[in-house]
Amino acid sequence: MDIGVTTGTWKEPYLAEQSQNQTSVNLTGASFAELTAARAAERTMGTIGTDTSGRIKATEQSGSDTKLFMGETYEERLSKITDKNAANAFRIAYAKKMAGSMDYISAISKAYSTGIIGAASFADAFSQYNVITHVGNADISSANWQRNDFPFWKYFQPDTSADALNDWRPVGGNPPQTRSDLQRNYSSVGAGKIAVLIPERLQQKMDADPDYARQIVAKLQAWKEDYDLWDNTVAASYGYDVAAYQAGKSYVFHLDENGDIRNCTVTGSGRITGPSKEELEQIEAEQARKRRLRVKYIQIMEESAEKRRVQEQEALLYFQSQRLKQDLFL
Repeated sequence: MDIGVTTGTWKEPYLAEQSQNQTSVNLTGASFAELTAARAAERTMGTIGTDTSGRIKATEQSGSDTKLFMGETYEERLSKITDKNAANAFRIAYAKKMAGSMDYISAISKAYSTGIIGAASFADAFSQYNVITHVGNADISSANWQRNDFPFWKYFQPDTSADALNDWRPVGGNPPQTRSDLQRNYSSVGAGKIAVLIPERLQQKMDADPDYARQIVAKLQAWKEDYDLWDNTVAASYGYDVAAYQAGKSYVFHLDENGDIRNCTVTGSGRITGPSKEELEQIEAEQARKRRLRVKYIQIMEESAEKRRVQEQEALLYFQSQRLKQDLFL
């Protein structure tokens, strides 16, 4: 499964991926409790269960819920994340999912993957989006899909067929996302859209069996909710408005014949490059300012505590001296 998230790589949510080559930013949007829960989840991975080869396998919790995240086990997904910030965000997102947490970020991520109950179509499943489906046999190599100039934006056009880009071939090296023509194409997508590429055989099976169709639709809903929880956790760590950030996304999902994600691209309101260098510098400057304030606050508290200790000591000595004088005159 290869997920190109506008950067030509599936390894991290696109916001974190864009930032890792600019300036390293620590995860600041997580509380101590969240990080503790995430580390606890990581330590308990061994309780999930293993097969005869010692590899981790999923075990059911209740109903159809499993310990999978975006269709993979914890270790499978985490092992593919190279960005430290995205890895920390994934730990937190996984811990929230396993705990059934419904905090602000979780609620937003779930809301945008919740549609009509029992939906058998992607349009009903993602009622907040303008959903375009293309039925056909899309056959695109991962290498092509992951390039920054792969014209995924054409899939948001209703008259584009699923196999329209099968013969697309790159020219030259992978260009930077900041190239002006690519920025214009990214911006043309807009927000609140989903394009789904459905193999003909999968669509036939879904048409023939509504229950099967509901399973496929629910599978994509669960995958997207997981992805958004992770990606939105990264966004929060950079100080983004999570609600606005989520509302600005658009998605292309390329499914295989089993309804699993083969390729995926995510864009965000024409802004796909993450924080600029200036914004990252501002974030770091603000964090440095807060650190200085914390140090100063600690110093003030320590000085106040020392002053109180001296005052209390002086008061105690004074009290003892007065008691001694009273004892001498008795």
